[in-house]
Amino acid sequence: MNDASDSCPGGTDSEPPQPRPAGQISVDIIENGGDWTAIPDTVAAIRDAAAAAARFPESGLLGVEAAVALSDDAAVTKLNASYRGKPSPTNVLSFPVRGAPSANAEPDFVGDIILAAETVMREAEQLGIPPRHHLQHLVIHALLHLSGFDHDSEASALRMEELETRILATLAIPDPYSGAVLQAGA
Repeated sequence: MNDASDSCPGGTDSEPPQPRPAGQISVDIIENGGDWTAIPDTVAAIRDAAAAAARFPESGLLGVEAAVALSDDAAVTKLNASYRGKPSPTNVLSFPVRGAPSANAEPDFVGDIILAAETVMREAEQLGIPPRHHLQHLVIHALLHLSGFDHDSEASALRMEELETRILATLAIPDPYSGAVLQAGA
């Protein structure tokens, strides 16, 4: 993977990485493939979604660090087959890092998120929503997985969906669960 924190689609090579104010989330964005040009300023979309999630204390994302890889269906299919036994593409995968929080002032790294461009764009079209909104929803969904949320039971799914919906509302994104069903691979 090539590090492209601020030089992936929508970013510029000349902009230095922006410092993270104390207590907020830090997201490293890596360009690994896929055509993300349908989403203007992809980097800002991801950072805005992460910052929105971190503003909710119950998300567990305040003061953490994560990596987001912008990838394609081929790479995500391989990962999905290797780690989940499902040899097919999915919109997003999350790989949490489990362990004790660090005792120093550095942010805790919570894990990696990998997004598949073709699947994200196709789903946005099928759902009739802007690709940026779908991307931001998937980033928030995956970040919540990294902080320990899941949807393995009806109660945990409702808790996660309710928090996602509240976070998305701060970005002026309508409730994705009001009719459409998210099939995230996270």
